[in-house]
Amino acid sequence: MVSSRLSAISESKTVASSNKAAEMVRNGRKIYNFGIGEPDFTTPENIIEAGFRWAREGKTHYTPSMGIPELRDAISLKFKKFNRIEADPRDILVTPTKFSINLALMSILESGDEVLLPEPYYVSYPDIIRLAGGKVIPVRTDENYDFDFYDMNKYLNPRTRALVFSNPTNPTGKVYSEKKLRELSDFILENNLYLISDEIYEDIIFEGKAFSPASIPEMADHTITVSGFSKSHAMTGWRIGYMTGPSDIIRASNKIQQQTITCASSIAQYAALEALRDEESPKKMTQIFRERRDLIYRLISEGGSLKVRKPEGAFYIFPEFEGPADSETVSLELLDKEGVVVTPGSAFGMQGEKHLRISFAASNETITGGMERINSYFSKKR
Repeated sequence: MVSSRLSAISESKTVASSNKAAEMVRNGRKIYNFGIGEPDFTTPENIIEAGFRWAREGKTHYTPSMGIPELRDAISLKFKKFNRIEADPRDILVTPTKFSINLALMSILESGDEVLLPEPYYVSYPDIIRLAGGKVIPVRTDENYDFDFYDMNKYLNPRTRALVFSNPTNPTGKVYSEKKLRELSDFILENNLYLISDEIYEDIIFEGKAFSPASIPEMADHTITVSGFSKSHAMTGWRIGYMTGPSDIIRASNKIQQQTITCASSIAQYAALEALRDEESPKKMTQIFRERRDLIYRLISEGGSLKVRKPEGAFYIFPEFEGPADSETVSLELLDKEGVVVTPGSAFGMQGEKHLRISFAASNETITGGMERINSYFSKKR
């Protein structure tokens, strides 16, 4: 019998829709897939070659559970140069991307502790919080997806432990300004909370610039920063990322890692060393994403049926639709009738309802053909 702990855990809707789409493709159906959140590029050749080279040289064994020292040293330098975070290599844990969020929450939460989750939020956050024994407290943002501190204050109580967010944001493409993040940091400090800052999309910014809350000296003991190579270097399949934060939390996270996966993939760690040296590939990919962002924004705007905000980062756009149907119904109809995969906005919280997440990590041909079908679908609904 399956543990009752899993009764509140949902299957990922982004993965589920893409799985269904893959089955339709196998059956010969033409599908325009805007569902899954990963770059459509292959990992840069220099990184692939580095992985092969290190594997041939015998780096195929367990590594230290914290990660190989040379990678932690390189990540420490990256934090200092790019994020303005002073992270000692001893306080950096190399771990498979999203697992860092699990480790952080398992390390800080007691059963029943509450975690604030600004909407719309990344689809996996609520279930990761529940798996760690926490209680999800969704909090609304304003019409520009900025934090509503008045609303947040309503939910504070002695069990409130942390706030989790991403910047740039999945699913909206929102990029928070330094001013807004300093205001969030003041809120965290005033209420003695932890901030889990998911910065996995930090390289994919079109307007604005990256700012890490942990670069604020007072926030060092209150912030757990997580990032990785999945989006910046198209390394989703390598499953390699990292985290830093207060020493006691990193030590605790390392304990969990030792007793679960032991360590991150050795080959992926050595490939990540090469990725940190490669500053050009993320710039080239971001420029392509910028061009695709402009294309899909124009096509949605010209369609005239959807209300849309231009994303400032990541590779998602989050248009709003009108009508009686909910976002899950619309998503299913788009797949069945038009052969287009999108993710229902409800997967990202109540504030996401009446929205669709469309990933533009796809070719111009897919964007143009898929948007033609989406616009046609909504024009028929008028």
